[in-house]
Amino acid sequence: MEANANATKNGTKTLPSDLQQVGVVAKYDVLKYLRSRRLLGILIIEALVLVLITALVATSDRPHTVDEVISQYIGFVSILIVLGATLFGGDAIVSEYQNRTGFLLFPNPVKKSSILAGKFASSVAAMSLMLLIYYAVAIVGGLLMGDGGMSTRVFASLGLALLYGISAIAVAFLISSIMKGSTGALILTFALFFLIFSIATSLIGQLGGIKPWFMLDFSGGSLSYIMNNPYPVDSVDTIGIGSGMSYTIYNYFPEVYLSIAVMLAYTVVSLVLAYVFFQRRQMAA
Repeated sequence: MEANANATKNGTKTLPSDLQQVGVVAKYDVLKYLRSRRLLGILIIEALVLVLITALVATSDRPHTVDEVISQYIGFVSILIVLGATLFGGDAIVSEYQNRTGFLLFPNPVKKSSILAGKFASSVAAMSLMLLIYYAVAIVGGLLMGDGGMSTRVFASLGLALLYGISAIAVAFLISSIMKGSTGALILTFALFFLIFSIATSLIGQLGGIKPWFMLDFSGGSLSYIMNNPYPVDSVDTIGIGSGMSYTIYNYFPEVYLSIAVMLAYTVVSLVLAYVFFQRRQMAA
């Protein structure tokens, strides 16, 4: 509606471009995050985590390098990404149906692809802001509390974190396009990353002996492992439990380039499927 009004003020009768519509949708979705205080809430949680980690590292007597200090912060990034994906993407689409705001949005001359792209852009922007702030504080903390110089692995970790955040949001959008209620979509998104993916990865990898390279959470773990020098390699441990019996634990680590490909695949496939379900879904009376 805003884009249509701007076009009228300029004396033109042409509809705004798809890109302009994407920008308008993204703008008002960001305003929605601010109004609902979701963005403020995740930033408060982030601040508390940063303060706690800083206090723990500052009171430790063990000497740390800059990368080791930053690694302490990065260990919590995956959790923040899951929280961000849940809050910014879990009900991005389904809320338009549940709150009946779709009756105002969908009749406008705007493609559903533009709506989806705008909402996705706003979610990615919010996630990126959260991660950039987090890494900026981590780098400052590392430089102040650590010894030596900082390696480029930190920026590689940031890039992987941004990609993992984008792929997690894409999966959240897929869930949101299928679910009928916001609460269920939020709970399922949170449970998928914290429970379902984690349990499946453990069963397939550590116990099953199959490297779960195709699991999103496994690939996302590369953002933490890349801080290790050298990068960890797969291993197998056999533990005896008495009476001549033993069991085997498989320790697998994600390969960086393969993880990038997997996260990109999740992003593309999830967004395509989200659009298909969103395109076919109709407002109920």
